[in-house]
This record gives sequence, structure tokens and C-alpha cells, in this order.
Amino acid sequence: MTALLAITKVQIRIIRNDPWFLVIMFGMPLVVMPLFGETMGLSLRASGFADATGAEQVVPGQVVLFGFFVGGSVGFTVFREHGWKTWDRLRASAAPSAALLGGFGLPWVIIHVAWQALLFAAGALVLGLKLNGGSPVALFLILLGYSLCVISLILLTTATFRTVNQLNAFQNVGAMVFGGLGGALVPLEQLPGWAQAIAPVTPAYWAMRGHTDVLLRQGGVGDVLLEFGVLVGVAVVVGAFAVGRFRIDETKEFFA
Repeated sequence: MTALLAITKVQIRIIRNDPWFLVIMFGMPLVVMPLFGETMGLSLRASGFADATGAEQVVPGQVVLFGFFVGGSVGFTVFREHGWKTWDRLRASAAPSAALLGGFGLPWVIIHVAWQALLFAAGALVLGLKLNGGSPVALFLILLGYSLCVISLILLTTATFRTVNQLNAFQNVGAMVFGGLGGALVPLEQLPGWAQAIAPVTPAYWAMRGHTDVLLRQGGVGDVLLEFGVLVGVAVVVGAFAVGRFRIDETKEFFA
């Protein structure tokens, strides 16, 4: 626990000293949201939600899509330690794999949840997004579950990949593929049948399903327990695989 907290504090200090990535990742979805708000409104109304404005799809959709990019940063922090030649210092601490991964992952889970919440708040200001009777606690559970799931998945890929280019490729392709299949770009009902069939294998599907329950079906905590449970369950399983795969003495290549 001591090692985990120590690594967490260092990572938070580094992030605080260079926040521009998060600033950009916050600004880009805000630019995209208004461009597709009206189109998503037509799509949702065509899917049976007569009172939808489009914000109910475009805001969570962009949060889920860009959330994969933000979550990918946890992998870059691990590779960066190798690039800075400071990984040996962490190895010398004799911290177990779980503590090392937890120290890198914990601050990004906190940041990821806060980033999502701020984008939802911005969506309310820019596009007039409303909960429409949905539970804010239920919404928070989906934000938390998605953060845990994405961060765990990136930690597993970080433990598996040897170069930062491999991680970067997975992050970029994964964001678009998982986001597209999961209904982040268009409502799930409008995807081809084959896409709808395989969509549940993606974290984006469960996150978007939870957001739809809250924003369009006035869902409460009980209505999103399945989605939250799946996201957390996947996070636990994937996190366990990440710890099992992670090798402290394995060299990572940070520079191309």
C-alpha cells in the first residue's frame, strides 16, 4: 500500500505539471459535440425517443470515444518511465507488480472519472443536456465503471506490448473500433445487425447502454446495476490478467 500511494503521488505531480494533454482532450469533444447534435437528435427520434434533442447521444458518445484516448495515457506513463531511465528506481523499491500497476492506474481512474463528469457538465451548458429524471448517482456509477474498465484494459496492453508505437496503435484503433461498435458514434439500433451482435464485447457498449438508460429512460441506480456490474467485472478480470502478465524486469521502448 505504501508503494502504491507513493507512485500515485508522483504520477499526480507529473500530470499536474503538464496538464495540456487533458486540456486538449477536453476541448476536442466540445468542438465535435455541436457539429453532430442535430443529426443525433434526428437519429434518436427515429429510434423512438420522441423528445430527444441529440445531446443524449452526442455527449455520452464523445465522452466514451475520447475516454479511450484519455485512458490510454496510463500506458504512456509506464513507457515514459523507461524512456526517462527511471524504471530501475521503481524496480529497486521491490514493490510488487500489483502495487506498481495500481500506482500508475489509480490516479488515471480518478482523472478519467473527473474528466467525464466535466464533459457532461459542459454538455449541459453547451447543448442543454438534461438528466430528464434520470439518477445522477446512476450516471456516476457508469462513469466509474467505464473508467475502471478502460484503465484496466490499457494496463493489460501495456504489460503485453514492448514498444510505445504498439500501444499507440492499439489506443487509436481501439478507440474508433470499440467506440463505433459500442454505439458511441451512432445509436446502437442503427448499426448493422452483425455489429449489434458483437457490440456487447466492447466496454463502450455497456457504457452507452447505461447512459441511454439514465438520459433517455429516466433510469435509476437499479436500472444500471447490470451495466455497472459488467464494467467492473471486466475491469477486475482484465486487471488480474494485467498483474499476471506484467514483468518488472521487462524492457519497454519509449522512443520510436
